[in-house]
Amino acid sequence: MAQGRILVVAPNEALRLSLAFALEAEGYEVTARGELPYHGWVAQKAFDATVLDQRALTGADYESIAFCVKAHPVVLLASRPHPWLVEWVSDVVEMPVVGNAVASALDRTIVHGQ
Repeated sequence: MAQGRILVVAPNEALRLSLAFALEAEGYEVTARGELPYHGWVAQKAFDATVLDQRALTGADYESIAFCVKAHPVVLLASRPHPWLVEWVSDVVEMPVVGNAVASALDRTIVHGQ
C-alpha cells in the first residue's frame, strides 16, 4: 500500500473530494485545498507530492511556476496543459481522470523519483 503525505489542490469541490477519497484508499495521507496555499505554508508542511488541477492556477505565470517549484514534485491534472508549465511538473495526468491514473503518477513520482 502506498504511503506519503499528499497535497491536493483543486477548485472543484467534487473533484477535490473524489481525489482525496481515492488517494486515502491507496494509503496516502491527504490534505485537500480549493485554492493555492501560501508558499510558506507548503514549505512548512513538507508534503511528499502535490496533485494540482491546472484550473487552480489563476495568477500570473511566474506565480504558478513558483508554486510548482515550492510544492515539488507536482502531478498536474489538465485537459490541455500549459506548454510553459509542463517543464515545472513531474507528471501530467489528462483530464478527465480515468481509473487510477493519479495514484499511478504518484507512485512513479514518489517511489521511483521520476
